[in-house]
Amino acid sequence: MRRFCWNKLLLPAVLLLGGGAAAWAVNILTEGVDVGRTGWVQGDKSFTVQNVKNMKLLWKVQLDSKPREMHNLFPPLLVENVETPAGKKNIAVVVGVLDELYGLDANTGNTIWHVTYKTDYQPPKTSATLCPGGQTAVPVVVRGEKSGDWTVWAIGWDGYLRKMNVADGKELEAPEKFIPANGKPYALNYLNGVIYTSTAQGCGGLTNSTFAYDTKTRIATAFIPSGGGLWGRRGVGLSPDGESYMGTGDGVWDVENGHLGNGIIGVKLDKSGELQLNDFYAPKNAEYMFKRDLDVNVTPVSVDWKGHKLLIGTSKECRLWLLDRDNLGGDDHRTPLAQTPLLCNLNGNFAEEGVWGAISTYVDAKGDLYVVVPFFGPANPKYIGATHYAPAPKMGGGGVTTLKVTETGGKFGFTPVWTSEDIDHPDEAVILNGVIFVNGSGEDARQQWDDNYWDKTPEMLPKGPWSQQSNTRIHYSRHAVLVALDAATGKMLWSSGNQIASWNHFAGITAANGRVYIPSYDGMMYCFGVAK
Repeated sequence: MRRFCWNKLLLPAVLLLGGGAAAWAVNILTEGVDVGRTGWVQGDKSFTVQNVKNMKLLWKVQLDSKPREMHNLFPPLLVENVETPAGKKNIAVVVGVLDELYGLDANTGNTIWHVTYKTDYQPPKTSATLCPGGQTAVPVVVRGEKSGDWTVWAIGWDGYLRKMNVADGKELEAPEKFIPANGKPYALNYLNGVIYTSTAQGCGGLTNSTFAYDTKTRIATAFIPSGGGLWGRRGVGLSPDGESYMGTGDGVWDVENGHLGNGIIGVKLDKSGELQLNDFYAPKNAEYMFKRDLDVNVTPVSVDWKGHKLLIGTSKECRLWLLDRDNLGGDDHRTPLAQTPLLCNLNGNFAEEGVWGAISTYVDAKGDLYVVVPFFGPANPKYIGATHYAPAPKMGGGGVTTLKVTETGGKFGFTPVWTSEDIDHPDEAVILNGVIFVNGSGEDARQQWDDNYWDKTPEMLPKGPWSQQSNTRIHYSRHAVLVALDAATGKMLWSSGNQIASWNHFAGITAANGRVYIPSYDGMMYCFGVAK
C-alpha cells in the first residue's frame, strides 16, 4: 500500500551514446540539460562557430495540441537510438498543456505516438494567466534496464505521476498520486530513483512546496517553506548528493517565524525518506524585493568548479548571487561569496524587466566558469562587459549578458564579459561547443496598463476563452526568434528571423545532435539545424 508523508547515482541527464559526439548521439533527458540545470550540453560537437552560420529550417510540424491561457507546447526531451517495433528511432518527447504527450521522430518531425492521459479527474472550467491548469511540468526520462529501453515520467493535471515507455507511449504501471490536482508543478528532475518538482502561485489551492517521490518505495513527501511560490522555469536544481534547490518567489522572509519567502532553500531527504530543510539564503534586501514584487523566480544552478561546490541564483531584480552549497550565505545566511550590481532593471519593474527565464553556466577550454544571463528590458549601461552590441536594448526587448566567475586567494567575484544585441524577450539559453542558442520568446510580458486618458481610445481586444490578462498579452505578443551567439564574444552568428510565425511563453529550446527545437503558442514545433 502506498504511503504519503506530508512534512516540513549521479546519472547524467546528458548521455553520449554509440561512439560519443562524433556519432551525434546525445540525449537530453531533463529540462536544463542536467540535474544541476546548467543548460550546458557537454561533449556535443555537432555545432561550431563556423557551421552554425549555415543553419536552416529542417522541418516544422503542426501538432493538434490546444493552448490553455498562455501555455501550449514545451521544449522536447531527446532520446537517441530507442528500440521500437519499427527499429531504432531518435525520439523527441513533447508535452502539450492539455495532458498530452507526443513521441516525434527527432529527425523528421513525424508523429511516432501520441497519448492523452486517461483520468477521472474533472478539471475546473475557469483558469487564469498564472494558474492555467493542465500539464505544466516538462517530464524526465530515465534509462531502462536493457539497452535501448527508456522510461518517461510525467505528471498530469490530476496530480498523478505516469510512467510510460518512450518507444510507444504506453503506460508501464498504473499512475500514482504525487501532488494534489490542478496545481502548477514545474519541470521534473530525477536522481537516484527519486523524482523532484516544485509548485507555485497557490494554483489549485495548493500550498507552495517542493516535492519528492521515491520510485522504489512509492512514498511522496513535501517541504513547505511558508513563503512564496517556487516557480523557477527549469524546476528544482539538484546537487550530486541529492540536495534540492529552488528560489522561493514572492513572500515574506521571516526565519524566526518560519517564513522563507524571497530566498533560496536547500532541502534534502532524510534517512526516513522525508524532505527536510538543510540550508537557506536570502539577499539582504529581501524585504525591499518583496514589497516591489521582485521575486526570486529563477532556478538556481548547481555547479562544481575547481573543487568548489557552487550555487548561482538571480531574480527579477536582476543581480547574481554566488553561493557556497556547503554554507549558503555564510553564518547569517545572507552573505554570498559574491554578487553583482544590477545587470538590468534599473527601474525596479516587476513585470517587463529583469530575469524571467533561466540562467546557464559553462566551463571553457581554459577551465574558466561563465554564467549566461538572458534578461528583459534595458541592460545596466555601467555593467555590460568589455564587448557590447546593445548597451541599452529598447523597452520591450532584452538581451543576453555573460559574466566570468573569478577566484583569487579564496575571494570570489564576477567580471562582465559581453552583452548581446537586442533580442525580443530572451528567456532561456543553451550552450554547445562555444555556441549559445537563445530563445527570444516574443511574448508580451506586460502585467499592467497605463490608465486610459479622456482623449485616448480604449484598446479593443478580441474575446477568447482566457483570463483578461492572458487575452491582452496574447493579442499583443509578436513572434519568437531563435538566435545563435558566439560564446566568446557575444556576436550574433545566426538568427531565424521571421521564420517562426508565433511566440511562446514559459517554453524554451532544446539543442543537441546538430538540431535545435523550439515550440510556439500556435502548436507548431520547429527544428533548425546544420548538415551532419
